[in-house]
Amino acid sequence: MGNKILIIDDDTFICEILKKQLASDGYDIETAFSGQSGMEIIKSAKFDLVLCDFRLPDTDGMELLQKIKAVSPSTIVIIITAYADVRQAVKLMKMGAEDYITKPLQQEEIRSLIEKKLKGNSPKKRKVQSHIYTDGDFLMGKSEKMRSVINLSRRVAPTNMSVLIQGETGTGKEYVARFIHQHSKRGDKPFVALDCGAIPKDLANSELFGHVKGSFTGAVRDKEGVFQQANGGTLFLDEIGNLSYDIQVRLLRVLQERMVSRVGENKTTKVDVRIITATNDDLLNEVEQNTFREDLYHRVNEFKISLPPMRERTDDILFFANSFLRSSNDELGLTIEGFSPDVEIILQQYAWHGNLRELKNVVKRATLMASENKITKDCLPQELVYPSHQPENNGDVEIGESKLKDASSEFEKQLIIRTIEEAGFNKSKAARLLKIDRKTLYNKIKQYGIEI
Repeated sequence: MGNKILIIDDDTFICEILKKQLASDGYDIETAFSGQSGMEIIKSAKFDLVLCDFRLPDTDGMELLQKIKAVSPSTIVIIITAYADVRQAVKLMKMGAEDYITKPLQQEEIRSLIEKKLKGNSPKKRKVQSHIYTDGDFLMGKSEKMRSVINLSRRVAPTNMSVLIQGETGTGKEYVARFIHQHSKRGDKPFVALDCGAIPKDLANSELFGHVKGSFTGAVRDKEGVFQQANGGTLFLDEIGNLSYDIQVRLLRVLQERMVSRVGENKTTKVDVRIITATNDDLLNEVEQNTFREDLYHRVNEFKISLPPMRERTDDILFFANSFLRSSNDELGLTIEGFSPDVEIILQQYAWHGNLRELKNVVKRATLMASENKITKDCLPQELVYPSHQPENNGDVEIGESKLKDASSEFEKQLIIRTIEEAGFNKSKAARLLKIDRKTLYNKIKQYGIEI
């Protein structure tokens, strides 16, 4: 019998069609029509892959994904959704989903995706070349700075020390956290990731520590928090600087006592969790501004790893670009052979504020646009080919450098307005998107006379 696959979808027709199609390909298929029944099946048997609908009658894909990963971290989870929302997809994949697929479902697309994911389901750590390591789809690179990151990660992994990973957006902080987890004594236990910047303030207590039914409006059932889900393993708190001050107080107490109580519950439960946190801000600056507790900072910062931005590891850019080209060819069914010499120069000179994530997106788009056997300049976005201003790459650019540094005054003003609108007029969120602190944002708003 082939790989075991579980399909969780309340649409019985879809379940039966998928079951018949995949069974004919030699897979061992089981189905469930609710999140609860799906979890009961997962607890009783090991599955290689789970196809899970995002909208279920008793839960949603995000909550179910966390539960699946807590019980079976190695199981591949693919989310089925009728809502082709990129932000939702990114959040799901940050939480541990391997991929997502949108309705209406296409038979060949599902088959191809499942085959690709199961084929690649080998041990995540493998040596590709001397000093070049991979972690799943994430390439560590070969530059001196990344070799230092890898060495530090390997050194701290076997310990129980709390690790703070600092780096710009898109540098791969979560992947480094997973690398540490996989090389630790907890590697076979759950790895649970939570994006603290994406939690609504009124739900932060529930997401972190859980709640009991009826403890607040909307608490229709008991819920485990991420501490309980990660028990025995590793809890990764991304963008920890976004937690409110009162949540920081409670988090500090949990880290000190290793005891957690759910919202609305009087009893406490002991938890054994290793903490890895990440931030793209300077937490020491947040401490000085009294927006982040100093005692919590020292608790999570027993060991710090700083991830260099792409502009400080230009030796890696073409290595990553060629790797992303290979994966884009596979995904798009193309055979583009490489980059023209002038494109290689452009890629190496560009500032890459979005780091690896931006580079991957650019290469994928260019692969699709290529009409020849190589990617040429006309395949690239105009902002790469004709940047309004490129900073000198002298190796002294600090982590967290603002996007605003590359903008003219008028462009800067429009960028601020657009970002505030995209953030739903939440100035704190807008400041994070612009990679500046709140005080700087308020000064810019005053400087340009922006009325919000």
